[in-house]
Amino acid sequence: MPHPVPMSDELRRFFVPRGSIRARNVTLGPEMAHRLGRVLRLKRGDRVVLSEGGPREFEAQITAVSGQALTAVVVAERDSPPEPAVHLTLYQSLIRQNRFDLVLEKGTELGVRRFVPMIAARCQVQGENGEPSPAKAERWARLLLEAAEQCGRGRLPEVASPLPFAEAVRAAAGTKLLPYEAARTRGLSAYLRGLDRHPREVSLFIGPEGGFEPSEIALAEAEGAVIVTLGARVLRSETAGIVAAALVLDALGEMGG
Repeated sequence: MPHPVPMSDELRRFFVPRGSIRARNVTLGPEMAHRLGRVLRLKRGDRVVLSEGGPREFEAQITAVSGQALTAVVVAERDSPPEPAVHLTLYQSLIRQNRFDLVLEKGTELGVRRFVPMIAARCQVQGENGEPSPAKAERWARLLLEAAEQCGRGRLPEVASPLPFAEAVRAAAGTKLLPYEAARTRGLSAYLRGLDRHPREVSLFIGPEGGFEPSEIALAEAEGAVIVTLGARVLRSETAGIVAAALVLDALGEMGG
């Protein structure tokens, strides 16, 4: 690879499939060629920043564009933007499509590492048997990709297949946090700041529009979840997911404070 040199921050950033960048040469297939050449109208001579989701990212100058391929040559490289030290998994209850999409987009911008759609008792489940349709899974992947590129993430977050609440809370790793509207005494931020050491992994559970049922709260506590409050106001499910994720990352020093 070429000697590392500074890159222009204003260049468009794109995630590309692994193996696209070999030595100083870049080759992208029809899908990326269509997106960059036809949709975004990039042309020979234009420069872009490319990432395979690894520790380095590359500035490349386009050398040719056709309907079947795009080629470029690497002209600079640098470390990829750092990811949060804490691995935050957001277990977001399934809600209305446009609102769930908002959680994926904003959670990606904040630094969520993994999203798990969750089927709570009061959810309006979307998809047969809780599984997303191919079109929905494709849309989720596209949302994550576009949000990660726009905000400068160093890697793409993951989105898992939906899980029932009981299975999700049992399988979750790390510190388990569950905001609940009936909780009033233990604030999410205060709890995290009071810990002796920062957790390396946090699992955050967000209820549906109707909230969690008492039996779900009891199960979560039995599985080691800490019940916390987000404050005096009752938030919509998508608002709670975004706010809680931001509070977790801020309390653990990942929001620049």
